[in-house]
Amino acid sequence: SQGELSLSNPLPLAYSTTPPLEAARYFFLVYNRRLLLSNHCQLAALYPSAAVERHYKLEHYLRIYAHVQTLLYNFFKYILIVYITYPIVQSFYDLWSNGVYSYIMPTLFWYPVPLEQSLFVYIVYLLFACFCSFCAGLIILSADLCLFSSVSQLMLHLDLLAQRIKELQPAEEGSLSALKAIIEYHQKILTIAKDVNSIFAPSILFSLASSSFILCFSAYQLLDDVSFIFALKVFLLLGYEMKQVVITCYYGDKLMDSSANLFTAVYAHNWTDGSPVYKRLVLFMLVRTYRPIALKVAGISDVSLITLKQVLSTAYQIFTVLKTT
Repeated sequence: SQGELSLSNPLPLAYSTTPPLEAARYFFLVYNRRLLLSNHCQLAALYPSAAVERHYKLEHYLRIYAHVQTLLYNFFKYILIVYITYPIVQSFYDLWSNGVYSYIMPTLFWYPVPLEQSLFVYIVYLLFACFCSFCAGLIILSADLCLFSSVSQLMLHLDLLAQRIKELQPAEEGSLSALKAIIEYHQKILTIAKDVNSIFAPSILFSLASSSFILCFSAYQLLDDVSFIFALKVFLLLGYEMKQVVITCYYGDKLMDSSANLFTAVYAHNWTDGSPVYKRLVLFMLVRTYRPIALKVAGISDVSLITLKQVLSTAYQIFTVLKTT
């Protein structure tokens, strides 16, 4: 039995609530696909050369992203294996213990033809469900990597700008033109950051909302007397959802830090030695960098480690309500 959608069996309820949120998330990404392509082309054109990257010691941004990419891929791989094989193993276990094959599927679907009608029908539906699970997981992975890649590059550019500003000698000839080039560079970064928020803000909102539901409902399932395989499945899901929230909030927090560091670099360099025109440009840039660049949740709230606390608090509150019912 796939389970009824009720508070007494909340995991199917979580699954039935989450797909609409995830579907909305992907709808906005598809809707903004032209802007997404344009954004990545701009980032690719603006990316510094290998020599510049080495000179300013910016390689660690790519290194951190590579570690995140490996972590997400491994999570995707193992959780996909468990979620596809679990229904088959559980169905055979039911056959061995109860004498009845339970026909559990990896995902909840409406099947026009009953699964029990024939072995061929069951195999076709099972393969279809496995394929859909693979595609859904791949879409989630791709969307997350697009977001994290964009934010990593924004952080890299902000760090590069901060270091170039620190190198400026306002009293020297040519510093004014160098500052103008930096301001122009910063304007491009602001435009790209605005596009990133336009593309991913709805996606982040739906991602955090679905994670809150999955975290509380999955944890609630562990209160029952469950099998080892089912517990492993739930723990993998909890880990998968936690990493998604933690990494998103981590990148949002680091992006704000990088932007704040740029403001500090502009204010701290010896701009008082510059000409009046130079000082006016510095004042202009101080105004532009005073408000840090940040990821937005639906364009309202900034994504940071405080957001992580709020998501976990919401999940715990829902968990407490379920526990007392």
